[in-house]
Amino acid sequence: MSLPIPISTKGQAFDLGRLFGGKSGDPMWTLIDRNLPEVQQMIDQTKQSCMAKLQMTGPQRSLIREPRPTPKEKCLVECVLKGIGLMDSVSNRLNLQRVEQLTSKVTEDNKLAIALGCSLAQSCNRSINVPSNKPCEAAHQLNQCIGRHLDRNRVKLHW
Repeated sequence: MSLPIPISTKGQAFDLGRLFGGKSGDPMWTLIDRNLPEVQQMIDQTKQSCMAKLQMTGPQRSLIREPRPTPKEKCLVECVLKGIGLMDSVSNRLNLQRVEQLTSKVTEDNKLAIALGCSLAQSCNRSINVPSNKPCEAAHQLNQCIGRHLDRNRVKLHW
């Protein structure tokens, strides 16, 4: 079964973002701009809770793109990733089911975006080279991989 492909009319540009948008028919970037703040709020709340748990005070720099975090900051990343369910507590790898849930929420169930998100998460999981007894270091390596993919896809999240 083939999907109908919209043909642009004379004088109108073809918008690939609209083709891959969510159920609402809005372009992908509109969906992301509309839905990402809810995910960011969840991350911010989790980060505050983790900072209290780790007895960290004061404003904390964003760690999503920080190449050389302190050992305590690596553990903060672990706490945040596990707190939002993105990092599995047993395997210390990305939880693909949670990646799927968050991508679905942000893109309003866009199947292509969900598949891409899960594929990128699997790639990050394969890139981790840390023993299972070093969860803070695993979180740091996952964080670096996630940050690269967010940058490449122009998704502005921070923790």
